[in-house]
Amino acid sequence: MHINMTVRELMRFPVHSVPPDMPLRDLEREFLDKQVSGFPVVENSELVGVVSRSDIVRQLAFERRLAETTSDFYWDQAGFHEQPTESIQQIALRVGQRIEDLYVKDLMSRHLVALPADESLDVAALKFLEHQIHRAPVVDNGRLVGIITSLDLVRLFADRRVQIV
Repeated sequence: MHINMTVRELMRFPVHSVPPDMPLRDLEREFLDKQVSGFPVVENSELVGVVSRSDIVRQLAFERRLAETTSDFYWDQAGFHEQPTESIQQIALRVGQRIEDLYVKDLMSRHLVALPADESLDVAALKFLEHQIHRAPVVDNGRLVGIITSLDLVRLFADRRVQIV
């Protein structure tokens, strides 16, 4: 099957992006406000990464493992002591404290699969499969001009804009 369309014809624009120095709590609000699951990350007009809700989940899992395997250490008059983490509440508190200090740059993927605006949708769809991604920024002469997602590709079939023959 061949889809006779370009990325430009399917991409959504304008695209909302986030800066790498945005705190995680603000990123969570952006996901809710914009009702999307990922953003291109732009710094000084340059595309530097992509961040998604999956990145937050992955980081939370990492933080939890870290909190479960480390202990709190403290020093007092009697010397150096280890206080093991004993409850799920203590683990959650430690994870919450660390998460509060994270920024988009700590979570984002720097491995970019950006699509040229004039690339065919056939090639773009293959890149989605090859790199196992769900969204790709669209660039034109190095500038972020839009975004395309796996749902946009599925929508082509749902809207009967393309058919399998």
